[in-house]
Amino acid sequence: MNNSNGTGFLDKLTVDHKVMGAMAVNQSMNEAGILGLLVFPKFFFQTYAAAEKLVWKQINRIKEGDFSDEMFQSLKLEQKREYASKLEDINSRAEVMMRIFSQGKSWQDYLDEVTRIDALSREDVIEVAKKYFTENYMYVTKKTGRYPKMILPKPDYSPIIPKNSDASCAYVERLEKIPVQELKPHFLDFEKDAEVVSLRPLVTLYKTHNSVNDIFSLTLSYGVGQLELRDLDKLSAYLPFVATESMSFEVFRGKLQELGSTLTFDSTDSEFLVVVNGFDGHFTQTMALVGDFLRHAKPDDKKLRQIVDEAKVTEKSLFNSSENVADMLLEKVKFGEQSRYLTKLSFAEIKKLKGKMLLDTFSKVRSVACNLHYCGTLSTEEAARQIKLHLPLEEVSIPSNSPYIRDLMTYDKPTVFFMDMEDVTQSIIYAYMYIDPLKAKEDRPISRLFSAYFGGDMSSLMFQEISEFRSFAYQVNARLKHPPLNRSEKPASFVMKLATHTDKMIDAMEVLENLVHDMPERPERVESVKQTIRNWVNNEYPTSRSLSLKIAGFRREGYESDPNKDYLEVIDRMTMEDILRFYKENIQDHLMIYAIVGNSKSMDMEKLSKFGQIVKVTRKDIYK
Repeated sequence: MNNSNGTGFLDKLTVDHKVMGAMAVNQSMNEAGILGLLVFPKFFFQTYAAAEKLVWKQINRIKEGDFSDEMFQSLKLEQKREYASKLEDINSRAEVMMRIFSQGKSWQDYLDEVTRIDALSREDVIEVAKKYFTENYMYVTKKTGRYPKMILPKPDYSPIIPKNSDASCAYVERLEKIPVQELKPHFLDFEKDAEVVSLRPLVTLYKTHNSVNDIFSLTLSYGVGQLELRDLDKLSAYLPFVATESMSFEVFRGKLQELGSTLTFDSTDSEFLVVVNGFDGHFTQTMALVGDFLRHAKPDDKKLRQIVDEAKVTEKSLFNSSENVADMLLEKVKFGEQSRYLTKLSFAEIKKLKGKMLLDTFSKVRSVACNLHYCGTLSTEEAARQIKLHLPLEEVSIPSNSPYIRDLMTYDKPTVFFMDMEDVTQSIIYAYMYIDPLKAKEDRPISRLFSAYFGGDMSSLMFQEISEFRSFAYQVNARLKHPPLNRSEKPASFVMKLATHTDKMIDAMEVLENLVHDMPERPERVESVKQTIRNWVNNEYPTSRSLSLKIAGFRREGYESDPNKDYLEVIDRMTMEDILRFYKENIQDHLMIYAIVGNSKSMDMEKLSKFGQIVKVTRKDIYK
């Protein structure tokens, strides 16, 4: 029904724009399970019944055996690849182990599941389809709407501040005495963790070895992102629906499917990604297909209807969420007219898009400096030979501007930017602070320690003072973000966030103001904050497939070795006095600018004005 190449029967309904989307849902539990079909009718012009009829037509094709042996065998290959991929890293492997254990099965049972894939026949699939896809099913429809909300008033008593908030109970004291094996941080080795080969000017291959299975991954990372080319998100959504000049969509994707390979696309602020996965035994054939696509992708304006419909869904739902609106407002406050929501394509511009326009953008992308990241079993020489033979690396001719940095906004007086949403009962508050470029080399790691101490997690000042002691907010955090090392002349930003009920908003903001301008000293917490950062460093260590991407990312920012190693070395010798020095020099007397989304009818706007001049913002001010 669905597969990773978009050639399934339900996928075809989406690709051909017969429905907005359709997918099969299969969840097997120990005592029961669910086999369902989820379908999204097209806006305005399609009924539930019409969409359901199209889905049943595809189901009946399976029940009647209307699929080729080639397609069936390729789907078995895909399933084997997915099984093998789940065992590659500790997270997915742990999930598999938990599932097997909860089902009362052995690890051998799981391995036998993989073996049974080869034994599956067409008749098995047809029999299952006939058995479960009958007229005995539950039919559920859902439409957008609003539900009544219960508003709980703020308690009329003062918060109780515990006298012994930092004391430990006997249980904790005993727990702390239990010996714990020290886990030493694992750092990237730029020289040993990945082989680096220059394939031509501005094109670099990073190679890491896959010692787990015979599945390869190849990521082409072009050094241009959404902040520079505003239609890249639409390009990455459009490319999976098109084919080549010599092959139709069904033929092209079918050939990838037969090889057990996939081709996907993605874009971020700083890069455009072409991601290829498959079996090393079919690497050459896969590269030939990918190279043909990169050189000869064929525009298809009909496939743009799907992009337009998705944009329509976004337009309709975006302003229903106060979280989304708050993010847009913060972008406006931080970056002004450079906000991503003001530089993006408008819906009117999206409707005017043509396939050729997007493929022209794709050509621009392929001319920018590119890092290729191969993880597999082939030698570096063989992987490089096949890549140079099949992929259009000669198109690369322009250096990358990444990391692309937008200028931060500065303000000369306290200001509250306010977006009114009449139907919300909760408020989202962002506090933004412009920080001058950090002067001392050690200020970067100290800023990370300060950020964690002030608002990093549940042990931070913000959580304890605002949430734990007073219950003034259900979500609090803070992050000081500085530019990359090779852009260190640029300023940093400090952003704090509160999410709370409207009647508690002013109280929460007052506590935040006090924390910012008169930060409490809790030296006994510094060691736990350091341990939190050590844990972050350990948890950030990438999987084998992401190793070279991480290394290239650090190099792009100007690092010659893993910056986490330097961070920890500096942080280990830092004390409360270092945090205080950084705080007094960079935070204490700085201007705070608020970005707030809430219901003005449920709050005291006069009290809010104490925090700065109120500037009311409309939808058109923050969203194009």
